[in-house]
Amino acid sequence: MLVGELGEAALLERMRQVFAPASTGVLVGIGDDAAVTVPSVGNEVLTTDFLLEGVHFRKEWLTPADLGRKSLAVNLSDLAAMGAAPLYAIVSLACPRETPVDYIDEICQGIAAFASAARISVIGGNTARSPGPLMVGISACGSVPAGMAVLRSGAKAGDRILVTGYLGSAAAGLWLLKNEKETDRFPELIRAFRTPEARLAAGEVARKLGASAMTDISDGLASDLRHICMQSGAGARIEMKKLPVHPQLKLAAGQHGLNAKELALRGGEDYELLIIADREKSNGVAGEIARSAGVPVVEIGEITPAASIFTVDADGTERAVEVLGFDHFGGNG
Repeated sequence: MLVGELGEAALLERMRQVFAPASTGVLVGIGDDAAVTVPSVGNEVLTTDFLLEGVHFRKEWLTPADLGRKSLAVNLSDLAAMGAAPLYAIVSLACPRETPVDYIDEICQGIAAFASAARISVIGGNTARSPGPLMVGISACGSVPAGMAVLRSGAKAGDRILVTGYLGSAAAGLWLLKNEKETDRFPELIRAFRTPEARLAAGEVARKLGASAMTDISDGLASDLRHICMQSGAGARIEMKKLPVHPQLKLAAGQHGLNAKELALRGGEDYELLIIADREKSNGVAGEIARSAGVPVVEIGEITPAASIFTVDADGTERAVEVLGFDHFGGNG
């Protein structure tokens, strides 16, 4: 059956049944004109993002369940970057009339499964007919203690730059999918693109231990570090040999002529956390995230007074970084 044959009211009811009943703190959930929630004790953190067919994904690159999961993950990653605990999400979906109903069911199932794992409630949303591509949009709300959200603007000269997980894997996975190159041989790279994690536990730990600044790596390390430097009025120095690269990326790079370190520096959609911490706190932050959140963390450089970003090669050569991260309205997207 197609969406156009089912109709909007029946589609909404079908979607409603996929999502679990709202959790504590939700007075009115799916089914009314708007949701009603109990205000957070601390500060609420709000974010929104969407995935658009033909820009962020192609249907042959990921399953509809993967699409739903990733649509929620990119929003929860923003909450993680503020050190927030997730609370609620609202889902909007636009699709052509010819879209199979089963495809929409699977998107919702992907969202619902990841929402359950992250302990976040889906409390509402909207649907619309699209004359062109399919779009999944999500808005999410989280909570932090009052005045404790970790911003991009708190980095200071001498602070250490930390990153969670591996970098460049999602960009390599996307390259393999686009070029139809041995995707079954590099499952971790494909997984990194299709089903990224949202480092919620790591973000909360970093906040509790006093991280100076934080963001998630969506457009690429160099580009997202630039955001922190601009907001903080500072610069940065990155040691290229310290960038964490997955063994599968090293193997794929060697076989297909890719530059693993450049992908780690500039590749987007890893959704790892870029954490800035005081020199005295950095080891504690990294160690506690690894211990309690189960996520590897490495130090890759430091914040500098000069408002420029430099990389340092293994031989000590310094290079100014030209930031070429993803830009929706620029020439590098």
